[in-house]
Amino acid sequence: MSDNGGPGAQSGARPTSVYADWLYTALKLVVAVVLFAMAALTFVDVIGRYVFTAPVPGTFETVGLMMGVVTFAALPLVTRAQNHITVDLFDSFIRGSFRKFQQFVVLLGSAAMIGFMAERIWAVAIDEHKANYVTEYFGISRAPLLIGLSVLCMITCVILIFMIWLYLNGRLESRQSDTDQVVGEAKAAIRPEDKPTH
Repeated sequence: MSDNGGPGAQSGARPTSVYADWLYTALKLVVAVVLFAMAALTFVDVIGRYVFTAPVPGTFETVGLMMGVVTFAALPLVTRAQNHITVDLFDSFIRGSFRKFQQFVVLLGSAAMIGFMAERIWAVAIDEHKANYVTEYFGISRAPLLIGLSVLCMITCVILIFMIWLYLNGRLESRQSDTDQVVGEAKAAIRPEDKPTH
């Protein structure tokens, strides 16, 4: 499995637009602030619950809403850096043109699925707004949040389409399997004097 940027994080995959950089910086800030707020709120709630017998009201609902923000705000960042967790069970057996075709299909399928998610989340937001659906504890509408999550999915879809364009133009390299990377690093680490002689 792979969850780092080593094999798949090519610099050519990253948009160089100033606007894109501002967007990624803003998303990183949102993820960091909301993640910290989740941790702080959970900490205060636990202390209040077990030390003072006074838990923070609505913690479960608040953390649930913030979890959605963190997950979907991180999606464009993870996609851009190709840091998804992948299972490369058969990647060592896939070579040459088929590897390139496989990478193209994965990118195309990912774009289609994320686009579908964006449409579905948007539809749910509209349905909840029309039905005047509100959360159980605070009694607030989730529709604005869901629309925001849908927009983040749309941004991710656009990034994937851009990556497909880069890939078709040879500016985005095929993802290397972890096995191939480890073997390559091991061979590079062997000094000439350490290599067996015949």
